Parts: sequence; structure tokens; C-alpha cells
Amino acid sequence: MGEATPLDEFGIIRHFFAGRISSLGPEVVLGQGDDCALFSVPPGYHACISTDTFTAGVHFPADLDPADIAWRAMAANLSDLAAMGAVPLGCVLALTLDKGQVNEGWLDQFSSGLGEAVDRWGIPLMGGNLSRGPLSLTFTVIGKVAEGQALLRTGAAVDDDIWVSGWPGEAAAGLQRLQLGQQQPAHLLQRYTRPQPRLVLGQKLIGLASSALDISDGLLADLAHLFESADLGALVALDDLPLSGQVLDTLGKEEATRLLLTGGDDYELCFTAPAANRMAIAALSAELQLPLTRIGTVTPGAGIWLQAVGSEPVPATQIYSKTGYQHIE
Repeated sequence: MGEATPLDEFGIIRHFFAGRISSLGPEVVLGQGDDCALFSVPPGYHACISTDTFTAGVHFPADLDPADIAWRAMAANLSDLAAMGAVPLGCVLALTLDKGQVNEGWLDQFSSGLGEAVDRWGIPLMGGNLSRGPLSLTFTVIGKVAEGQALLRTGAAVDDDIWVSGWPGEAAAGLQRLQLGQQQPAHLLQRYTRPQPRLVLGQKLIGLASSALDISDGLLADLAHLFESADLGALVALDDLPLSGQVLDTLGKEEATRLLLTGGDDYELCFTAPAANRMAIAALSAELQLPLTRIGTVTPGAGIWLQAVGSEPVPATQIYSKTGYQHIE
């Protein structure tokens, strides 16, 4: 029989992380094992840095598959890089484990999911920290973007088009099914457990989009974030929303619309662009085989308005009292 893995701090790090997950990449000079990791940013580039904490029972169900916990947290952080048009360089992870996770089975699954994510997106795990307490993960991701080329939340102009990628609302529908203990449709569950950060899309939107952010809290809430630093708003065409066929079939149009607008957890991109770029964005959609849907227009004056064909615009808050997730209420 093989020697048992010591489940103390350094035994866990050596066996489940340092020995199994890549810590080196083109710009990573020194990965795991020292007091700090070292990385370099090529001349002519800026470093992009983002961090997020994910806590069991708040940001994901505590009994979610450990591999999916690792994947979701990594994907959500990478989505911030995608929204800036950045290329990933590396990441660090501060992991807090409760006693229920300090066992080989849980750690093996978590490490496998994290390794899948590292390999899928080519982002080395440069280091991190391990602690005891309620289960939580804090990733810090680092990327690079050419100087002056980063996609920002500022930059939208009146009459710019508003676009979204993919099928927002599917992840929220998947979480609903998960909470009800229902495993079908499997596609919706996977959209929640295994989101796909739109890194390539973000990089290719440089030069096309005037502003961008990722949809994490809900489309309406994130649209408000997109315009909060300027006296701008949005007119959203309800009839142009990319409602998911599977969500429609499972939950009906009213609930599908609500989840698309307020659900969050999709990690799709919402961006604005001049009308002159419509053909180029349509070509990009075909190139990536990813739906990019024009859903509205940037308007003067603050506020998000919703309009159905043949009806007058209505403030979004008049229809939805809760427009998205808030971390502290």
C-alpha cells in the first residue's frame, strides 16, 4: 500500500496543488514554493488584476461537487479579465477549508477541477494560501492587455448599440433546478456549474466595443454598473432578448425573461459599440460560433428602461423590484 497523504497544511499543498497543478507559464518567472511568485509583463502592456471571494452557502451551494466549486470560482474571476479584453498570465488562490473538506476525497476532486480550469485557460496557479475556517475561495487573477487598449466600463456614447453574448438566464435556471434537486435539463445545470468565461471574445472586441463588463449580478444590475459613472442609461428591447429555448421550454416566457434580466451567474459579456460596427460584430459572432445579440441602445440620462413592441418604455424597476444580486443589502 502507498504511504498515506498527510492532511496537514503543507502535506495538502504538496500533494493536491504543487504536485498536480501547473504553476509556470510564459510570463511566470517563479511559481509556487517561495514567499512570492514572480511574473513579468512584456513592454507595451499593462497588468490587469482582479480578485473575488466565493463563500459556501452564499455564492454556491455548500454541497456542490468540489470540482465544480473550483471551476466556477476560477471561471468567474477569469470573466473579469475577459471583460477587459485581457490575456491571462497567472493566478493565486487563498483557500479556507472547513473540517468537512479536509479529506482525500474532497481535496482530490477539488484539485482535479482546478487543474482542469488551469489547463483549459492556460493560467498557471502561481501560489496562494491555505487556512482553516468556513469554506471559501479567494482567487486573484492577473492578465495583460496592450497599453491603451483595455475595454473599460466607461466609453459608451449615446446611440451606441448594447449587446450581450450567449444565453443569459441559463445559469440562474440551472441554479433553480439544482436547488430543487432536479437534474434536467443537464445543459442548464452545467451552465451554472461550469460557466465559460468569454476570454477570446473580450480580446477580439478591442477596437469594436466602446465599453464592456461581464454579467455576474444580473443583466439589469450590470447595465446600471456600466453607466453609473456617466449620465447615460439604456433602452432595452424586450422582444430582442436572446431567450434560451431550454429555459423557455422548462419555465415559460415570463420566468425566462425575468431570469435573463435579473438572474446573474452567467459570466457572459455585455458591451456597447457604435452602430457602424454591427457587421463586424455579426462576423465575429459567426467566427466564434457564439451568439452576440443586439438588445438595445444607450440613451441620454440615467436609468434602464424596458420596451415591448407597440408599448411605451417602462422603467425596469417598475417591473422588477430586484434587478440583480447584491453582495451586501
